Amino acid sequence: MSETFFGDPEYYARWAKAYDAMIGSRLYNKVFWGTDPRQYSMFAARAIGSGQGPLLEVAAGTAQATATLHVASARETTLVDMSAAMLELAGESIASAAGGRLPERITLECRDMLAPAGHRRYETILGLGLLHLVPDVAATVDALGRQLEEHGKMYLASLVKGSARSNACLALLKAHGDIARIRTASELFDEVRAGGLGPVTLARRGAMAYVEISRRPRSR
Repeated sequence: MSETFFGDPEYYARWAKAYDAMIGSRLYNKVFWGTDPRQYSMFAARAIGSGQGPLLEVAAGTAQATATLHVASARETTLVDMSAAMLELAGESIASAAGGRLPERITLECRDMLAPAGHRRYETILGLGLLHLVPDVAATVDALGRQLEEHGKMYLASLVKGSARSNACLALLKAHGDIARIRTASELFDEVRAGGLGPVTLARRGAMAYVEISRRPRSR
């Protein structure tokens, strides 16, 4: 399985700065999705504060919601995205929050999030605004789960059906090819559980669902 479902990385290269501004806009998020960027940061903070071991942020984009959090953390952190332009902005934001230089413990990798080099494992995997981009949630959870430590936990978010306005926006994004599928929160929950990684919890705020998956220990 590969990340070809994310479409053309050059699209994000052309719109990286506009995307960054949009994601950080409280007005945009309230009007279209019934959410608030602070909710994204709170979810990310929960993930980043959940442990002390290596952390992987996938589909990191410009790190709009996480740059300051990564700087405040002491964790070894890897941010992955297929758009070099997005990662460049992420690096600039993190460096700025850190006082001008990217901390050595933080690395940026422009690659397929499902095909890491070597056999690295992470205690925590974070993916904001991720699962609506993938056609097969269960397969994505399974693939990411192979990169998770035995006691690890995954924090993933996704746009889901919400208000009539949000649903209309989702339909437009789907017609344009910007998202893979439109799901209800219940459908998303069932597909995540089908990944077989372990216990799942889901909370919805407006048209955004927040999923936590605890890896089930392997039987000895």
